[in-house]
Amino acid sequence: MCPTLEIAFLTLPAPFALLILSGCGPASPPTAELAPVIEIQHTDSATYFWAVSIVDPSTVWVSGTRGRVARTTDGGALWEMFEVPGAEGLQFRDVHAFSAREAFVLSIGSGTDSRIYRTGDGGATWDLSFQNEDPNGFFDCLSFWDRERGIAFSDSYQGEFTLMRTLDGGATWARLNPALVPDARDGEGAFAASGTCLVTGPNGRAWFGTGASGVDTRVIRTTDYGESWAEAPTPIASTDGASGVFSLSFLDDATGMAVGGKYNQPDSVYDDAARTADGGATWTLVTRTGLGGAASGVSYVPGAPTPTLVAVSASGGAAWSTDNGGSWTVFDTTSWQAVAIRSAEAGWAVGNGRIGRIRLGGGH
Repeated sequence: MCPTLEIAFLTLPAPFALLILSGCGPASPPTAELAPVIEIQHTDSATYFWAVSIVDPSTVWVSGTRGRVARTTDGGALWEMFEVPGAEGLQFRDVHAFSAREAFVLSIGSGTDSRIYRTGDGGATWDLSFQNEDPNGFFDCLSFWDRERGIAFSDSYQGEFTLMRTLDGGATWARLNPALVPDARDGEGAFAASGTCLVTGPNGRAWFGTGASGVDTRVIRTTDYGESWAEAPTPIASTDGASGVFSLSFLDDATGMAVGGKYNQPDSVYDDAARTADGGATWTLVTRTGLGGAASGVSYVPGAPTPTLVAVSASGGAAWSTDNGGSWTVFDTTSWQAVAIRSAEAGWAVGNGRIGRIRLGGGH
């Protein structure tokens, strides 16, 4: 699962703006006139881009294959590419950045190939923050609550998930007591598909989605920085190792979306989206995104007049919803891997050799 892109949304027509100002009822389904427009900012045929982290409208970090990390500090007019020494054979499936100088990347792989690197000087140098020593470990995602507190997730082994937490900015990592986390089922894990199988929120909240086990998928959540965890089933199916929940996004403490599917069936469309209105305690199916295979990434659009989302798929393109998943419109059929949106002016999607910017509404 991997591609890169850039998206730009057309300015909203006057009737739509008037509808927003008048506070009218539910949003209408997206229309072709309002559909996002894709604009490519950077291409690199030698790199598959897997994840994106937005600091602000100017500063964005992207991670990919061959130990490569890209960064822009001018909104994407120029992208710099870094190769992390010693990681040339690794795939960086997740990235989390705090500024133009500070970022963490996570590589996947069994045993010691699962690593976390950090930079504090804008990518000029990188330090090894964590290296997995368990041959049964396979890390998928990481996320941070703040500069000091972060968490990383590994697939399960012998009925237990591995969650590593740092409380000192990545200087040290310690495993959370498995007794605090619901037990795993045989083969249950997550998908390192876009760096969003694990996400964090304000006030110690975090969620991770599961699959790949042939049993019911779950979203497992904490509200206290990982000191305790609770689970909730989702209606997104996991029938085998290729299916389940792939990505999570939360608009606020209560409103969230989970997407997934089955990545090895690109010509099929599944019940691939579910939402929560209670912080992840319960999940209900919404309309299918219309993307083939698995929706590998999803992001809410903060500040939109109605709960608006963009979802992407490595096999099926990109889709958007302006009514919290009640309806979706596929607006692009190119392969994309991950998406992150910070505001109407600051959104990016990445995938197979491409990075692209997303703008909504009045953005230019």
